[in-house]
Amino acid sequence: MKKTLIGLCVALLLAGCGGKGGEKPPASVEQREVSDQARSDAAVQAAAEEARRKQAEEDARRRAAEEERRRAEEAARKAAAEQPVVQPLPEAPVAARPLGDPASVLADPASLLSKRSVYYDFDMYNIREEFQPLVEAHAKFLREHRDLRVRVEGNCDERGSREYNLALGQRRADSIKRAMTLLGVPARQIETVSFGAEKPKAIGSNEEAWAENRRSDIIYVGIDSQQ
Repeated sequence: MKKTLIGLCVALLLAGCGGKGGEKPPASVEQREVSDQARSDAAVQAAAEEARRKQAEEDARRRAAEEERRRAEEAARKAAAEQPVVQPLPEAPVAARPLGDPASVLADPASLLSKRSVYYDFDMYNIREEFQPLVEAHAKFLREHRDLRVRVEGNCDERGSREYNLALGQRRADSIKRAMTLLGVPARQIETVSFGAEKPKAIGSNEEAWAENRRSDIIYVGIDSQQ
């Protein structure tokens, strides 16, 4: 009986040890937390990369739109400069007065013709709207006096190189001639010349002086030189 009990105890002990040795321990809580954290970090990184990609695309679209706007503005500025607007001149300023002696009419301070300078914005050569009536008045006067000739002198302020200012002054003088010929003045009555920054009307290195020097002067040959 004692041997039987001892054998049974040994068998149960061996069975218990064999069962424990075959089981796999469950995953620890710490391992699960590390795995979850890794997945969370990967998701955050992917979201950050996507946000950076979208921001880069938006920045590229914004730069492209800004460049397109800048090109459109530059094209419009050049088109306006190349095609100065000329409007029909009302008959009153010149036609209401007898023609008389041209020199007297040109010297009359009550006449628009006594004003001979057209002023420009910085680095521009298109005729501003406020000076179109002046150009049109001189064009009408020249049409009525085919024996008269004018010299349009283009001028600049002191900023810029000598070569650049001479070229800009020439474009300014040519813009007046182009407007007058569009208004019917024969090209033979108009000559143009550029003085660049070499013939300032005002002395000084400030905006007031520069504004006075950015101009075209309309000189009546044989009349203004006598005054």
